[in-house]
Amino acid sequence: MKNIRKLLTVFAVLTIITPAFAGGVGYINYPKVIGNYQFAKTTMREIQTKGDEIQKYLEQKEAEFNKLETPVQKQKFEASVQAELKTKEKAFNDFREKKEELVYTRIHAVSEKIRLEKGLDAVLDSRSVFSGGVDITDDLIKTLNSGSAK
Repeated sequence: MKNIRKLLTVFAVLTIITPAFAGGVGYINYPKVIGNYQFAKTTMREIQTKGDEIQKYLEQKEAEFNKLETPVQKQKFEASVQAELKTKEKAFNDFREKKEELVYTRIHAVSEKIRLEKGLDAVLDSRSVFSGGVDITDDLIKTLNSGSAK
């Protein structure tokens, strides 16, 4: 009888303690984070502005092209614009990748901080979670926008 009580006591203690050590999985709604994180929104506007500049450049060059009279002038102009456009597109893609990586790095750092604070084993994108887990999206957005994410 004493052994059964001891066994039940141990089981009861383990039942109470085990959840404290169980990490679990957290998840974030990444599109929601991007849409509500001020730095990400500002960064996306910067990227859009650079993309718009390329579009304006193309419109300007098209107008210049239409003013040319001879096929030789048009051919030379087209070749020079293609070379210039290639350079502009590379610069734009490099800029975009750098900015997107900066946003991702900040989000990752803060999600890691929250993961550790909450004792979670992992943080996934919400599209990877069918059921269960802990949604840390709002905590992440709040922390990111508080300025402590820099």
